[in-house]
Amino acid sequence: MHWARRIEQEIDRVLQHISGAQQLKGFYSEKRRQFSLVRNNPRDIVEKVATDIERLLAKKRKALEKLASEAERLQKDHRWQDGIKEENIEYYNSKAEMDYDGEDIDSQMSLKLEFVYDPNFKNHVNYSHTAVQIPTDIYKGAPVILNELNWTQALERVFIENSRDDPSLLWQAFGSATGVTRYYPAAPWRAPDKIDLYDVRRRPWYIQGASSPKDMVILVDVSGSVSGLTLKLIKASVTEMLDTLSDDDYVNVARFNEKAEAVVPCFKHLVQANVRNKKIFKEAVQQMQAKGTTDYKSGFHFAFNQLLNVSLNTIYTSRSTKFVA
Repeated sequence: MHWARRIEQEIDRVLQHISGAQQLKGFYSEKRRQFSLVRNNPRDIVEKVATDIERLLAKKRKALEKLASEAERLQKDHRWQDGIKEENIEYYNSKAEMDYDGEDIDSQMSLKLEFVYDPNFKNHVNYSHTAVQIPTDIYKGAPVILNELNWTQALERVFIENSRDDPSLLWQAFGSATGVTRYYPAAPWRAPDKIDLYDVRRRPWYIQGASSPKDMVILVDVSGSVSGLTLKLIKASVTEMLDTLSDDDYVNVARFNEKAEAVVPCFKHLVQANVRNKKIFKEAVQQMQAKGTTDYKSGFHFAFNQLLNVSLNTIYTSRSTKFVA
């Protein structure tokens, strides 16, 4: 028991040091005449906190509704330009200074901004402009992208007004179906990897806002006819499909040849499409092997049984649209 006692003493010492309990007791002893005991009414405290939170959320909601309303109006009033060129559009490309093999590919076309450090954002920012992030695999000179940049430029004014109306606002962002992200205040983009893989259309907040909850069963043909490159493409497609799902969705993945079975044996019904479950699915999908012959009946029988079961059991369902993919 000697070692247990030593561990106990060491933990107590560390906690005393970190919590500052002794210093707090000493401070109270010295200043105790300045303190008084007051009986609080728990109901009043809860109501005050609830009111403060309600006011805070109301201000954020007002800013969001203003941004959404202006975005809808600007997009509606925008006139498509077929002959639009990159040199016709001025914007700060947040990835212009990222080093791709030593070449500043985008720096020549990007606005040059000055940044100041803001402790609230924990970043160097520019309050006069927005920044634009475009996914790496999208051509920035495409007419659809340039037109998107053209009309979303006017959102800069809305971002700035929102920030003035509510100084507690931090990052504001607009994500487009084309993949364009415009955010305020402007700041250089920092990708966690050498190659920037960020795509706003795959972010949970975008997916949840752009689509309704759904129940989905993904069927994967693993018969011998899909061996080799075809199977690799199927695995990649399933992974991409899983990335489009959010916490509001429910999903299961099944493989089939002569018979159908869940790729994750313990998932006997639809499960929530959260990060943990999607990771398990992706790992299981990568282990699939092609063999046997194809029996589509078994696959669809499995899928429809899954969807029928969730109709009878409302625990494992989004209670919304149902898909077989």
